[in-house]
Amino acid sequence: MVDLRRAGRAAALVCAFAIPVSAFAGSCNKDVVAQIRMGPGQVCWSYRGAATTFVGRFSVGKTITAQMIGEASDYDPRSGGVATVTRPRDPNVEGPGGFFFADTQAPGLLTFIAPANGIYKFSFSPCAMWGAEGAVRICAR
Repeated sequence: MVDLRRAGRAAALVCAFAIPVSAFAGSCNKDVVAQIRMGPGQVCWSYRGAATTFVGRFSVGKTITAQMIGEASDYDPRSGGVATVTRPRDPNVEGPGGFFFADTQAPGLLTFIAPANGIYKFSFSPCAMWGAEGAVRICAR
């Protein structure tokens, strides 16, 4: 008879050692903030790095688009190997007056019209991608 507790612990250990160190560095509670700063006449802002949250000021009526991709790790149980791949991140946004928006139908892309002037805070899921390299492009037209 198989001891399920021992088998479960063994499986957890195998998975833990198969995940790259960067995945541990990006725990879901380590928030790294990047400021969105667009110069005069600039409509898009780009970022590359390990930030998890992107904060900037936008005006009412602007159409905002946010595109995000990032690194993820794929574990192959047959070979025991781990491959780093690039996948869409699922952006969401919070704004003035309790505004929140996410679009689960368009992985990696978010488009909305700013309902008010103020500070908007973009983040993404899955949080397993937090701390890994990513690319973000946010535009306001």
